[in-house]
Amino acid sequence: MPDIAPEWHLSLTDSVYALGAAARELRTAHSHARHTAWAADPARIVPVVGLLTVPDAEPVAPHDEALWQLSDLYMVLEHHTHELYENAALGYAHGAAAAVAAVLRSERPRHVELPRDRHGSYAVTADGLPDVSPSLTRDAGSAELADLRTRVIACEPADGEEEFTVELADAAYAYGERAERTLQHLIRFADAHGFLQAG
Repeated sequence: MPDIAPEWHLSLTDSVYALGAAARELRTAHSHARHTAWAADPARIVPVVGLLTVPDAEPVAPHDEALWQLSDLYMVLEHHTHELYENAALGYAHGAAAAVAAVLRSERPRHVELPRDRHGSYAVTADGLPDVSPSLTRDAGSAELADLRTRVIACEPADGEEEFTVELADAAYAYGERAERTLQHLIRFADAHGFLQAG
């Protein structure tokens, strides 16, 4: 019976693409969450005047109260989607870099391998991003990858410091995109020179 398993490079590029697709979905979700939080910001909306009398309690402003409840809810959603996007973008960057490094070492992995914690988040950091640029040519994106890696590392908050910006996530995502294009370049080069089927 013939071997019907997909060639290693096809499943590897699918694996990297899936990491990028996950990061794109979470980036979109975070963008929507930010917009929704802004749209329901009580400081932006003029509350409807009108009180509700509650027996044995102070009167309440139902519209104002609803705005504050929504604001709290959407701020939690915005924070959570930010964490998910940042982790997915770092996973994409690490996964694409690991795939590039494996191909440069003449390995044939079928999938990206990334460590995860018990909650399902990728156990990766910005400063742990592999530097594959010294092994690449200019055409393969060595300079861009080096610059993007520096940007990713510079965006990581210092220990104990929690910043709520998308700079790290966006930088990691950009690195992942560039590393994915580099992987495709390396595979096209290897295919053109007959290296994919060799050995």
